[in-house]
Amino acid sequence: MRRILSIACAVAALACGSVKDRQACGVSTECPVGQYCAHADGESRCWEDAVDPVVQTVTASCPAATCLRDGVLHVEATVGDDAEVLDAAVALDLAPGSPVPMTRSGTRWVADVQLRAFPFAAFSRNVVATVTARDGARNDSAPRSAAALGVTRLRWTYDAGAPITSPAVMDDGTAVVGVSATANQLRAIAPDGSLAWSLSVGGSSFVTAAPAVGDNAIWVGSEDLNLYGVELDGSAVKAGVGVNTGGALKGSVAVLPDVGKEWAFATSDAGFIGVASTVSNENDLVGPTTAFSVGPVVGLDGRAYAGTAAGSLGAYRLTTSPAVTLSEAWRVPVGVEVASPLAIDSDGSIWSGAVEKLTKTVPGDTSGTANVVATLPARIVDSPVILANGDVLVGDQVGVLHRFTPSGASVWSSANLGAAIHAVSLLSGGGAAIVVPTAGGKLFALRDDGSEVWSTTLDAAKALRAPNIFTTPGQTSNVISTAYVASSSGKLFAVIVDGQLDTAAPWPKAFHDPRNTNHAGPQP
Repeated sequence: MRRILSIACAVAALACGSVKDRQACGVSTECPVGQYCAHADGESRCWEDAVDPVVQTVTASCPAATCLRDGVLHVEATVGDDAEVLDAAVALDLAPGSPVPMTRSGTRWVADVQLRAFPFAAFSRNVVATVTARDGARNDSAPRSAAALGVTRLRWTYDAGAPITSPAVMDDGTAVVGVSATANQLRAIAPDGSLAWSLSVGGSSFVTAAPAVGDNAIWVGSEDLNLYGVELDGSAVKAGVGVNTGGALKGSVAVLPDVGKEWAFATSDAGFIGVASTVSNENDLVGPTTAFSVGPVVGLDGRAYAGTAAGSLGAYRLTTSPAVTLSEAWRVPVGVEVASPLAIDSDGSIWSGAVEKLTKTVPGDTSGTANVVATLPARIVDSPVILANGDVLVGDQVGVLHRFTPSGASVWSSANLGAAIHAVSLLSGGGAAIVVPTAGGKLFALRDDGSEVWSTTLDAAKALRAPNIFTTPGQTSNVISTAYVASSSGKLFAVIVDGQLDTAAPWPKAFHDPRNTNHAGPQP
C-alpha cells in the first residue's frame, strides 16, 4: 500500500511535491538511511520508509541426525516487508557478535553456518540460531530464533566387546587397537567408526600392549610372548617377522626406521628386550635381567631405553654389522619400580615416573646420570609428556595433574579431577591445550594454565586409556582434530577437539606420536 501511495504521490506531484525533488537512485543503498529506492514509470527515486521488516519463520537443522561440533548448521528464514528486503543475517549464541550473512533463495533466506568457526567451550550444549533482517531503508527487524539444537563433540563410539588398548592412528585416520580376545585381536576402525578390518594375531592370546605403526609394518605384542609384524593393510601377519621375548610384553613397541626396512623393540616381564626388523628372521634378544615394567623408547641417539620393576633404566645398542646384535650399553638406578611409560625431551634426556618420583636420566655413551626432579603427593601411574618450552606434565593416582619446569619447580597443579590421571595429549591452535583421560571414565580439556574448558563422562567408572590425536590434512584455519579415546570396557570414542597435536612439543603424548612409534628422532 505504501508503495502504491508513493507512486501515486509521485505521479500526482501534489501535496507530496514533485518526484523530481527526490534523489535519483539505482539501488536502495544509494539512498540516505531511512529511505529506499522506489521504482515507478521509469523513475527511480529515494523514498521514506519507517516500517520495519519482519522475520516470520526461522528453522535450523543439521544434515546428519547428530549436530557435530565441526558440522554445518543449515538455517532458513522467511522475511516480509511492504517494500524491499535488503539482507538478512544469522547469529549463533556461541558468538552473538559474529553474524553470518544469508543469501536469498527464492522466497527464503538461507545460510550454511560452519560450526567449527565458532568457539565451543563445552562437550555438548544447545545452540540457538537467531535471524535479523534489514529492509531497503536499513530498518532492522526484531530478532527471531529457531528452536535450539543440541551440538556435541562425540563423533561416534565403536564397541569391541572386550577391553582394548590405546590406539595407534594411521595416516588416513584409521585407528588400530589391540583387543583382549581369543580371536581378531588386532582391529582397525575407519574414520567413520566402522570396522575396516580385523586380524587374529598370537593364537588365542590377548593383545594388551598398544600397537605401533611404522612405514613397513604394524607392530603387535601378544601375550603369547611374541612381537609380530603385520601387513599395513591388515591382510596378514608377516612371515618370519618378529621375536619371542620370553614373557608377557610390557607396554608399547618402539620403532626405529632404517634404509628399506625398520626395526621394532619390545620388552617383557621375563626380563628380555628383543628387536626385530621387517626382514624375515632378522632379530636378536638380550636377557634375562630384571623384569621390565614398561615398554621401550628410542632416543635421539638411536638407542633403545627401557625401565624395570626393580627401579633401573637400561640403554640398549643395536648393531647390524657384521651381524644383528642387541646389547646392553649401561644401566642406572632411578628409584623404585619404573611405573609409567617413558618420555624423551629435546635434549635426549629420558623422563620416567618411579612411584611418587619424577626422574630425569641424562644418557651418556657408557653410563647415565639419573636425578629425582620432583616428588608428587601421590603415585604416578602413566607417562609424563614434555611441552615445547621443556616443562613436564604428569598426573597422579588421586586425580591431580602437575606441571613442572625442567628443573622441577612447580608451575601449577590442577583441581582434583576425581580419579587417577592417565597420559595426557598436548594440543596447539585451539581453546584447549591439554586432553586429560582419567581412570574414572571422565575426559577433560584444560587450558595451558590447568583451568577447565570442558569435561564429560565418556564411560562411567571405566578407565580411559591414553588418547591419540588425528588431524585431517589440508586444514588451514579453525583446525579441528579427532581424539581417539579407548576405555577398559572395550569402547573406542571419537571426540572432536579444537586444534591439533602440538608437534612443537618433543613428547606431546604417550608413545610420542599418532603412530605410537615411541621414537624421539626423525619420524618414519
